Amino acid sequence: MRKHVLYYIDQKGRNPVWTFIQGLAPSEKHKCLEYITYLADVGEQVRRPIGDYLGNKLYELRPKQSRILYFFTLKDYVVLVHAFRKKTDAVPQQEISIALANMNDFIGRWDKGLFYTGEVEK
Repeated sequence: MRKHVLYYIDQKGRNPVWTFIQGLAPSEKHKCLEYITYLADVGEQVRRPIGDYLGNKLYELRPKQSRILYFFTLKDYVVLVHAFRKKTDAVPQQEISIALANMNDFIGRWDKGLFYTGEVEK
């Protein structure tokens, strides 16, 4: 079943993953969007070299030198929480920490009845 892709939006209305993608060169931007579409199509079936499981409910998409970190929630949703340029072999712990903080913020606001945009559901 196809997944719904959500971009994490912080409490100030910033969308870090979309902002990151928009700042890329056209070929890399296209590759990121292809990978996101593929993720929506196959969900948890994404495997290396396209993606990988990092632990703590976090996964990564691996388009070129970019990394997009995400998690699955509810039944049909995937939330893109962080993106960065990879410069080392291992994913830096600092980038994982940012993704985990964004994931926990999303879950906390969702559980309180807030949309991922930070607006109260009516």
